Amino acid sequence: MKINILPNSNKPSSKIVLLWIICFSIVIFTLQTWRIFSLNATYDQGLFLQEIWNTLQGRPFESTLASELSSPVKFEGELPELGYRHLAQHFTPLLAIWAPLVGLIGIWSLPFIQVAVIASAGWVLFLLGKEYLPEQLAGWIACSFFTTGTVLGPSLENFHDLCIIPLLVFSLILGISREQKLLYFIPALLLPLVREDVGLMTFSIGIWMVFRKPNWRVWGIGLCIYALTAVLIITNQIMPLFGSELSTRFIQERFGQYLNGETGGTIDVLISMAKQPGLLLKELISPIGSTVRLFVTLFLPLAFIPLLSIDVWFLIAVPLFVALSSQGGNAMSVHLRFMLYLVPGVFAGSIFWWSKKHHLFQVKRYQSIWKICMVIGIFFTLTGNPHRSLSVIIPDSIDPWVHIPIHKQLIRGVNAQNLFSLIPPDSSVAAETHLIPQLSERRILLRFPENYMYKDLNGKRKEVDYIISQPAYNADYSSAFRHHRIWVLRSNQTLEKLVNSKAYGVYYCDPYSIILRKDLQSLAKDKKCMATQLKKTMRKSLQ
Repeated sequence: MKINILPNSNKPSSKIVLLWIICFSIVIFTLQTWRIFSLNATYDQGLFLQEIWNTLQGRPFESTLASELSSPVKFEGELPELGYRHLAQHFTPLLAIWAPLVGLIGIWSLPFIQVAVIASAGWVLFLLGKEYLPEQLAGWIACSFFTTGTVLGPSLENFHDLCIIPLLVFSLILGISREQKLLYFIPALLLPLVREDVGLMTFSIGIWMVFRKPNWRVWGIGLCIYALTAVLIITNQIMPLFGSELSTRFIQERFGQYLNGETGGTIDVLISMAKQPGLLLKELISPIGSTVRLFVTLFLPLAFIPLLSIDVWFLIAVPLFVALSSQGGNAMSVHLRFMLYLVPGVFAGSIFWWSKKHHLFQVKRYQSIWKICMVIGIFFTLTGNPHRSLSVIIPDSIDPWVHIPIHKQLIRGVNAQNLFSLIPPDSSVAAETHLIPQLSERRILLRFPENYMYKDLNGKRKEVDYIISQPAYNADYSSAFRHHRIWVLRSNQTLEKLVNSKAYGVYYCDPYSIILRKDLQSLAKDKKCMATQLKKTMRKSLQ
């Protein structure tokens, strides 16, 4: 019996696309929940949960975890501040719509949201395809959406604010295709509210409308004006009200090479680029290897058709320029969230190319090549183990060998649940990165060993009530990953210092975990347990 996993002429394509969406949702949600339970999720998962949870409690966008990433903390040695708002780093007001769901299902709400909006984007892409193409071809494009590393990677990543971009962009273009103004206006208005730099991508859509959609040319000009105005107002007027992070940290990290060490905003960067065309050209084409890998990963699942589409190049022009002109590896990393700036333009633009050449789809040899491209895309994505989502079967490192088997990951997940039950829900906590996602529904949470002190609303220095450490967790990875080795050394030194100074006492200790409590007198057996664990993990991390 032949099983058709791609749409064909003998069966409604919608059913197969829905099957792909269901399978994608189940698999990705399962992997996401496993990442959180088995302690493979990391900092951003907790940061966004704390931010949205605080919004639900009447403290919009407040986050002590975000405060740890602020310029005063990172560059001036200041303590994290209670009351700090993440809006200083990223303007993400649209996140507030998820607050009720966080209130209903807690830590599991974020993976549910991320999977749901990306899966829904695939369905809207299918509807968009049907506006211009035979249903079977539209189905193939929609299925290809779920095979690309630039979708699978961001879907498996920690929760992020960009996950809603494909749904909004596909809905906007669907509104244009159907001549439905409301369907166009809602996503057009919301896009710049996803994050401050999403307005640049929206500007690119407006340019596409001006040159490729004559009936929408005036609306395209309006969208360009709205998007550019939103970016300039948000980055130059609104975000500085909450902090200086945009100019002193994020602009420097991504575009500091143009500013020669000076601080500046969006306009300053553009002026500096114009004054240094040689440097700009160099940044756009180098490093060659990363640039080629980016294009291959983007275009492979669609059998490289996007390379031929003028619509694709218009839709991705501005976000692609931003990615190529940035410094650092994140903007070019094909498994990170930033790819979602490019993905909608690649897939929607391909639909417009096929609308004039859909007869070529009937060539069986081409269909075979397309299938091979999809398989290759999935294969390289999964074997790359994005975000440690498949660490139960794929080693985290081969040389030296680091692989935590599934039973050990299950045990450490269960142990972590027992650990969390010992911490009062309203207490302030400092915990290591892998523990943060499951502790974030509290107002005061810091990353240990980086911080265990903070400033309260009056500016007074305070220590957290509890410190949670699992030296053995980081020691398991220390042979292959330097940052884990550093965490072991710093955690152990800080734990010893705090207990020896009697600022904290050992509240709980077992072979896996240590909890310190402020102003507690340690029992001899607990101090001995901690000393034994620290000695063991220190020895392992130095091997």
